[in-house]
Amino acid sequence: MRISDKATQIPLQISTDEEHPSFRFTHTDKNRWLLSDWTSSEINDLLAGLKKIELYTWGQIKSHGSKKRGASVGTGYKLISNYPTLPDNIPEDVKLSEMRIDEKKRIFGFRVASVYYIIWFDRDHSVCPE
Repeated sequence: MRISDKATQIPLQISTDEEHPSFRFTHTDKNRWLLSDWTSSEINDLLAGLKKIELYTWGQIKSHGSKKRGASVGTGYKLISNYPTLPDNIPEDVKLSEMRIDEKKRIFGFRVASVYYIIWFDRDHSVCPE
């Protein structure tokens, strides 16, 4: 019996932009920009921000980034190319991004399919100041 050509082809990359994000902490840095440094009020802001972000699909989140410097729109999702040294447990080929929680607070991490792996919790916009 012959295996069909379709069965032996590499499947196309399927977009997860229509899915809602979930958050994982597997790669969270244990040395810098820690959640434990945040006050209870700041943590409440973070939780409210994550709940807000979860309402959107990845496609909507990616379209919320500000288009001009100083403008603040939605979650402010953007890819980062100039950033501090990543922890050793982070794969070298990740595309680091930031998501805005509020005016100053950010989370930094990377996306795999619909999952966002948080690396840093930035309470005062100090990881990648603009």
